[in-house]
Amino acid sequence: MKYVHTFESFLNEKFADKYPKQMYIELQPNDISDYADELANLVNVAYADKGGNLEIKNGADLRKSDITYWVAKDIDEDPNADVAVGGKKTPHGVKMTVMGQDGSREAKKDAILKMIELMKTRGFYAELDTDLAQKLNLTHVKDEKKIRDVLNKDITYFKDGSYDRDIAGDTHRKVLVGMPK
Repeated sequence: MKYVHTFESFLNEKFADKYPKQMYIELQPNDISDYADELANLVNVAYADKGGNLEIKNGADLRKSDITYWVAKDIDEDPNADVAVGGKKTPHGVKMTVMGQDGSREAKKDAILKMIELMKTRGFYAELDTDLAQKLNLTHVKDEKKIRDVLNKDITYFKDGSYDRDIAGDTHRKVLVGMPK
């Protein structure tokens, strides 16, 4: 007999009911909406020590967000996604802006490794604090023209390739990492 999804079964569907374990899945728009609460929870756990994520507090925020590129992975025995990284599609590729994880050591490590992998892939980039870029051993773009072109933001550029820019009313020192188009 063919299984028919009811509204109730859909509400109870877990990430592992649809996708294999131990594999990153690029989520489609309907998946992002369906798993928004789960993704937001992972983001909240990841950013808890920093006072929370500025943009995503709950599933409704995530559904309204311009973060439309998400990859997620289930790495343990429970049926929920444990790791997710997200970004914004731009003319220069995907700007990775957020990561989430369930708080486990394995999920934290997996999220960082995925971010490093993406930063070594043409069309993916991120703005990171200089110390985090060094900790992750990611080289940064040093070409001022390229940085200004990719960011299209007001920055104060420094000769080492770092720059200051205003984010939410505060000045932050950043570097551009990855391989923007």
